[in-house]
Amino acid sequence: MAAPDDLELMEYTDGELGERDTEALEQRIADDPDAQVKAEALAQLDELVRGHLELAADNVSDRRFDAMWKEIDAATSAPAASPGVWSRITGWLDRYRGHLITGAVSAGAVAALALILRPGSSAHDDSTTAFRPGAIDVRPAAMRTAPEIESLDTPDGEGTVLNLEDEDGHTTVIWVTPEDTVEGI
Repeated sequence: MAAPDDLELMEYTDGELGERDTEALEQRIADDPDAQVKAEALAQLDELVRGHLELAADNVSDRRFDAMWKEIDAATSAPAASPGVWSRITGWLDRYRGHLITGAVSAGAVAALALILRPGSSAHDDSTTAFRPGAIDVRPAAMRTAPEIESLDTPDGEGTVLNLEDEDGHTTVIWVTPEDTVEGI
């Protein structure tokens, strides 16, 4: 059997081991003279510390103990005061501080983007678009003018743009045909 370590000896001395563990450890201590010496020393140290604490507790006056117990009784028996309005508001803010900060920063970012990307002019007529370059056109699609395509580049083919107007409105058709030529013939 292995010799008991110091932690096991301290648990044994303090009475922290179960009945089966205590019996097994007592057998190991009986077989090891060093463990017997350590167990006796720990028992003496335990007795010394407990005796000192008992003497220190006896030196405290009864009035002081009575005052401490009265204070404890008063604190535990007093009904909890209902929090005031300001206390409830600050408590709510403490619980949801992260959400409020996130919302405020998000709202500020959206407001800043709206100011940066807003149209440069407030006067819009149907024929011209007077926006700054890179600004987002926020008018409904029905109020916007259709873009005109001047040229169409398609790889390996040709592109044709047809603009058709009828009584229902304007339609643009983009027709892409592949190139029919074969190189080397």
